[in-house]
Amino acid sequence: MVNRQGGTIDIYNLADWPAAAIHRVTTDFVARGWLRRTDTGWKIGPGQIPPGLASFLDGAAAMRAVTPDDSNATAVVTMPPSPSAIGAALPATGLAYAALVSTKETFERLADAAGSSFTIMTPFLNDEGLVITLDLFRRTRAHRRLLIIRRSGAARAAIDRGWNDLLRLSVDVLNYTLPVAGGYETFHAKVLLADQDLAYVGSANMTAFARHSMELGILTDGRAARVVASIVRGVERIATPLRAPSPVRGI
Repeated sequence: MVNRQGGTIDIYNLADWPAAAIHRVTTDFVARGWLRRTDTGWKIGPGQIPPGLASFLDGAAAMRAVTPDDSNATAVVTMPPSPSAIGAALPATGLAYAALVSTKETFERLADAAGSSFTIMTPFLNDEGLVITLDLFRRTRAHRRLLIIRRSGAARAAIDRGWNDLLRLSVDVLNYTLPVAGGYETFHAKVLLADQDLAYVGSANMTAFARHSMELGILTDGRAARVVASIVRGVERIATPLRAPSPVRGI
């Protein structure tokens, strides 16, 4: 609501959110004068939403997250190309290894699950990884598509070369590289987030190399995913939009 452009909220864009929660919250906010009902959803006002309310509710959600819940977690892995030493060793560790899910399959599942928003947060990106990233954004039906990177080296160069494709797919690109005394505040986390209900956190960057490297992560839902979502929302607030590359001038 706080960040909604135009001050309107379309009920159809909330189709994948829990209906009971939407009804409870909107009824309360209408009663307080923070929302008013329209034919297709709600419009913000006439009363002003109190400053800091969104942050307060994020904090309340984080406090609620410290209690046990029924979140599920699945191990996600990218195996080195065959023949692989770890690939040969894993079957000897027991049946649990059979529960591993591939990174590619997991990323596609996240893209398919996203109904309202789909976020990819990767500090490292190259041209091959951008192809994977664009395929995921093409695959998702989420209307809000967000790519968060570090504005440096290969990542920025890949974004510049793929800018028109990102624009056609309505992908917003944010840069989380903030100057601080003695250097930069930035990130090393790799996250994919479907709405606030399903999240991947792991070591897999959006890069593709010939090197023999194993990547490992966790796919989680429920309360744990909502905590990840609150962190991503925090990043959104401090990151800066990446501008279109400047055209090359002829000499």
